[in-house]
Amino acid sequence: MGVRELREGSSWLSQRHTMNDRFLIGFIGFGEAGFEIARGLHSAGVSRICLCDLRTRDPDKVVLLRDRSREAGAEILDSVQEVTTHSDIILSVVTPEASVAVAREAAVHLKPGQLYIDLTSSFPDEMKTVAALIEPSGAGFVDGAMMGAVPVYGHKILTYLAGRHAGEAARILNEHGMNLEAVGEEPGQASAIKLILSIATKGFGALLAEMLLAAHHYHVEEPVLLALNQYFAKGLDAVVNRFVASDAVHAGRRIKEMESSIRLLEKIGTDPIMTEATVQRLKWTASLNLAEYFRGITPESYEDVIQAWEKKGLLGRFKK
Repeated sequence: MGVRELREGSSWLSQRHTMNDRFLIGFIGFGEAGFEIARGLHSAGVSRICLCDLRTRDPDKVVLLRDRSREAGAEILDSVQEVTTHSDIILSVVTPEASVAVAREAAVHLKPGQLYIDLTSSFPDEMKTVAALIEPSGAGFVDGAMMGAVPVYGHKILTYLAGRHAGEAARILNEHGMNLEAVGEEPGQASAIKLILSIATKGFGALLAEMLLAAHHYHVEEPVLLALNQYFAKGLDAVVNRFVASDAVHAGRRIKEMESSIRLLEKIGTDPIMTEATVQRLKWTASLNLAEYFRGITPESYEDVIQAWEKKGLLGRFKK
């Protein structure tokens, strides 16, 4: 079964478009993210949705794609060209490695007045490459990053947008129930936020796993988690200020404690991957001599530490 059969299976949608073959939203790629967003938009009243997906070339996945397209009220089209030509807003939800290739294929069919939104979580430099491909067509390019689990939040997932047309895209799609927020005008800023946030979210998950391995060995999971929970009692802002500000002054003495934690993990046969990395970061912080800069007094917030980094010329090393 291929595209022809899929489109025949969605003939009820085709009939609805006989008077108006212009789609409001077209999806390039229709995996989990594309399906959940389209289904949410459809439930919010958006009736003009189309898609194309390379899985129409895989007979084993055709049935799932057809069923999902029907549930999402989306018509399956033959190609990137067809979706791009007939849609006002194009959402690219392919895999990150396909982002540039898809944009290159779509760009030659785009026209002024269209919006091309890349939601692929690609590397910021790749978003800039996509922008360079799209913008000469006259269409607006928007870099987007979904901040959370799409199956949980559907089309209402918080999504950051960047690019000169980010505000316009947010305004239009938020009218249809989406939760988009413009964060900047430079392509790559939104995807950078997602990757930067992953440093903490994925890193924290890895730290928790390492911590629980040790806690379980000593049968102290409950008191360890209870103590950890107290750190967050005053909210995330307080945690960030406390951890970053206190480490700036006390990193040196904390190295010894963490080295003891490494020995504990090694003794119970657990590889101290994250704990060793923590020691390296503490040594880096101690090497900045921020304790002397702050005269041994813990600053009030993380902003004070960032200012200290700037005054020491640290951030200037990475500026363009």
